[in-house]
Amino acid sequence: MPTTLDFYWDLASLDEGKRIAAASQLIATLCGFQAKMPATNEVATTEEALERICAGDVSYAVKRLIKGLASSRDGARQGYSVALAELLARVECISVKVVLDLLWKNTEATKSMSGQEQRDMRFGRIFGMMAVVQSGILARKSTTAVELRKMTMELAAIGAKKSYLREIAYATLTAMVPLVGKLCFRDEAIEMMVSVALEKGAVETPDELQLAMKMRYVFPEYDWGAALPQWQGKHMLSAKNVTRLKAILCETSAEKPELFSSWHPQLHGVWNEIFDLYFNKHRAYEVETLRPIEFEALWDAVVEGGLFAPGVSQFRRYWGFLVLERLLPYLSEETVPATMTPNVVRALSDNVSAAGKTALAKAGLRAAERLTEICEGSTKVGLAVLTHLLNQKNTIPATIAGKTNLRTMMASRIVARLDSDAIAGYVDYLQEVFLAPRRARSATGVAGPATAINVSDKSLERQRMWAIDQMIRVARFGQLPTSDELTARVVRFVVAQAALATNNNNSSSSLAELATVAQPALTHTVREYCATALMSLIGELTRQAAGTSAATERGPAWATMALTALLEGAAHKGVHVMLRGFIETRAVLGQMAKVLRAMGEYSTTLETPGDAQRVRALEQLLGNLSVMTAFSNDPQVRAEFAEALPELHECYTRMQADLGKAARRTRKSRSAKPKDDGDEEPRPVEVLTDMLIGFLAKESNVLRRLCEQAFVPFAGVMTAEAMESIVGVLQAREGGADGAVSTEMDVDAMDVDDDEESEVGQMEGVDEEGVDEELRRRIQEALGEEAAEVSGSESEEEFDDEQMTVFDDKLAEIFRQRKQQKTAARDLKISLANFKLRVLDLADVFLTRQPESPLVMQLLPAIVDLARATQRDTRNRAVHDRAAAILGARRARFPTGFDCDKAAELLGSIHERARRAADRNEARVLGNVAAFVSRALLDVDSATEPRVRELNTASVRDFMTRKASQIHVDFFRAGMEKLLPAQLPLFWHVAVDAVAHYAHPRQAVNVYRQVQAYALADTVVSTASRVAELPDAAALAERLLVELRASLLATVQFAISDENAAAAAGKLLLDSQRLREILRCALQLIRRLAKNDTFTAATTRALKSDAAWTAAVEALAASPRFSSPVIKKNCEALADLQRLVATSAGSKTSKS
Repeated sequence: MPTTLDFYWDLASLDEGKRIAAASQLIATLCGFQAKMPATNEVATTEEALERICAGDVSYAVKRLIKGLASSRDGARQGYSVALAELLARVECISVKVVLDLLWKNTEATKSMSGQEQRDMRFGRIFGMMAVVQSGILARKSTTAVELRKMTMELAAIGAKKSYLREIAYATLTAMVPLVGKLCFRDEAIEMMVSVALEKGAVETPDELQLAMKMRYVFPEYDWGAALPQWQGKHMLSAKNVTRLKAILCETSAEKPELFSSWHPQLHGVWNEIFDLYFNKHRAYEVETLRPIEFEALWDAVVEGGLFAPGVSQFRRYWGFLVLERLLPYLSEETVPATMTPNVVRALSDNVSAAGKTALAKAGLRAAERLTEICEGSTKVGLAVLTHLLNQKNTIPATIAGKTNLRTMMASRIVARLDSDAIAGYVDYLQEVFLAPRRARSATGVAGPATAINVSDKSLERQRMWAIDQMIRVARFGQLPTSDELTARVVRFVVAQAALATNNNNSSSSLAELATVAQPALTHTVREYCATALMSLIGELTRQAAGTSAATERGPAWATMALTALLEGAAHKGVHVMLRGFIETRAVLGQMAKVLRAMGEYSTTLETPGDAQRVRALEQLLGNLSVMTAFSNDPQVRAEFAEALPELHECYTRMQADLGKAARRTRKSRSAKPKDDGDEEPRPVEVLTDMLIGFLAKESNVLRRLCEQAFVPFAGVMTAEAMESIVGVLQAREGGADGAVSTEMDVDAMDVDDDEESEVGQMEGVDEEGVDEELRRRIQEALGEEAAEVSGSESEEEFDDEQMTVFDDKLAEIFRQRKQQKTAARDLKISLANFKLRVLDLADVFLTRQPESPLVMQLLPAIVDLARATQRDTRNRAVHDRAAAILGARRARFPTGFDCDKAAELLGSIHERARRAADRNEARVLGNVAAFVSRALLDVDSATEPRVRELNTASVRDFMTRKASQIHVDFFRAGMEKLLPAQLPLFWHVAVDAVAHYAHPRQAVNVYRQVQAYALADTVVSTASRVAELPDAAALAERLLVELRASLLATVQFAISDENAAAAAGKLLLDSQRLREILRCALQLIRRLAKNDTFTAATTRALKSDAAWTAAVEALAASPRFSSPVIKKNCEALADLQRLVATSAGSKTSKS
């Protein structure tokens, strides 16, 4: 009996520790038994030889372990395969042949077996071959080509037959490759494996790709071009094969979908081969000689554009997270831009927010956590990831309440581990990457020094652009513990790289920023990129300085610093400027630098905070425009800004002279006082406003923010003439009839009526007949003499082929020109819409900062007109929505000092527009404007109350008597919310008139409007608590209730009369639904007043139940027309009005 029997039980344990311990004890015991056998050089190739050469326990163990591989009990396969592999490695007298014979004998799947039994046999055979490979006996001299072919064919056959075994089968084949290289018949073995396992070079799955890459690495001398004819380049990962690689690695195939019919939750092993190729420094020579595709391009094609592409299945995104997690150990600051691509970041953020509710979300959260841990461990990687995420504003969703945002999560944990020294060190590293990308890449990059030789010029450009982006994001990110010195260092460095160069590229300059010469030399593309990035950085730093500096403090003048760095560098010996047009603008830039320094010094001497802020705002605008003049790549923009700089300087000079007078003026008198007729010189604020509007015509977000920022401190000193510039833009139409906008856009080219459809032909202002005449004229010109002859003779002869070809070409050119004109007209309209949007931002700034200015009344009509004009224009929808949002904003302060007559006219026009509004939304917005103007009017002059009341009464009349009217109760509700308690009685008078005239049957245009008369009264009564302290409040309430009782009695009598049924041809004119609404509003109104002590007595006096009232209510309750329980219940409440009042008053008392 064998003495090792007890060890086999624990080999099948589910506990890995027990399995390893049992295997170790078993192997140690078996090796002891074998050591006692006589020494021999014979190798067992048969079962008989195995029993003869090996100890009895050893031969028994080999058979027992092989037989146990097919067992599905607990962890039997794992334990038995580990023990078998270790035993075969220790006992050298066992050959591959005898092991395979025993394996085939004990794992043969027959048709008589069940499906589960057949699967067990296949798994057992694969585990047995894995044990053979892992033991290393395949490389022994006793191994023949027959055994190798037998294993190869069996593994390939299993993988082809069962997709769920394909990966493990090919993983075993891949593990065989290093052993094959040690065989004496290796060339024959390679040929055989390529023919059998790779199907003669037809690599179509990740498994085959993994095997091919492994063989390509182990056997580089083999002719792989002939072995893999379908693959181009020297390596399978060549850029020429990127489409095939994407299909294989994403496991998608339109031609052979059966190859990828099953999904597996684990990441395929081929990614290990790929990452090993790129990140193993020992394979740098392979990368250099075979020139595979750059890792960034591979990631972009396969992961970004495949596994994380928009619309892909959650299964592929799951693989994507596994790929990202597998890559993280190799992550460096240089590989961050290649891996943190938009789709990857979006998927990470989505699944971080999902908080691990699904398997996909758990994988994403796990990858994000692992990424954060790596960032916490490496300052450079952390800063690279953080600053890269800061640029994904459109990729990462906004933070949602109760959910974690990726940027927030990583920022809070990464920033907590950073200090100023770490950030300074990261900036040093970025500057090194920019100046010497090859050296930086070889030191910390993807595949070591050898890879640096293989870097393309485009890749170096991208790397330098990334370094500049990272530096700028570090400087801009307010949460980082950066200092002004570090930011200034970044600014000077970017200025130097964008504009300056030494005369001798082989020698360094004494200028600090050029002490190290960039190698290789900077391309024009990189310098332009630096210039653009610098302008954006200066604009952002200026905005941050304006937002954080107090009124008495002066933040850093970043624009002045950048301009000074440029001019000082240009004046330095041995340095020349690489900027286009610098020679032409150098003089004006030098002058502006002096002006900027003077403005900075002057602003510190001003005692009034408002004056200092205006000077600083003008200084920041002038400085940023100077930087744009110097660094812009567009010659037209440079010329325009260079021309504007002296004008801004002149504006500052005049403002400086006027500051003494401005300090003695109040804001009110400053903004409301008209200019004298003899004063021909415009004020500085008027010049500045015109210039800002001109700048807003530029398609530049940086310039737009600068204009808004510069306008803020000047909003308090606006004049009527300056406001007229803004109003003129907002009122300008796309054509020249109503005045054109003085910008760089040719607005006169457009002639579009806002009430017409925006067809292309209409945009050109040409009617249909004009188009036909124009086409006829051009066609005649294209035909030339032939047209005249044909027209004169009225011949019907056709053109010959040559004439027809010429005619077709000329006709095509005519239509091409017309299409270009239509496109230009459409683009011009879009540009004008964007321009108005930017000017609306200025208007919003003024209304927010100066709501008490009388100029508000000048600005409001223009915005109202703009909102109405763009109501139905789809291309101007953004303009309409922006104008409506401004008009609908709630404002707590109101203008003063304006002309009441003009304001009353404005209020009248608003009411008139509301009555003719396109829909309720427009009427609601206009109601908000009407409430704003009404409150301002009544605050300034209470004598305007009758006029305001009459306008509201007229609007109610229009709503009640005209079916097309868009006025609604909401229109008046906005006014009730804005008016002061003392001003609210005007709406009570309006409600009394509405109930008296339109709450009676058949007085309004329809029953719905009659119901709205009751709803209006109920809405007005909701303000009862606010007017209770007024002396005439009770009298107003009593009047309203008297009219309410009369109209309600008439309504009930009409409801039960024959006239109600006859008026609608068989249907009730006043049906149950409308009657329920009337009764509900009436009861709610009465209860509201009865609950208020101020109005209880008036309610009691006004509401009395006489015989007519009681009879009408009882008849309504008994009427078969109105069998609704709600109506009957309301009739019970209304039957005794005195009791209703007493009950409502009593309920208030009991609650109190």
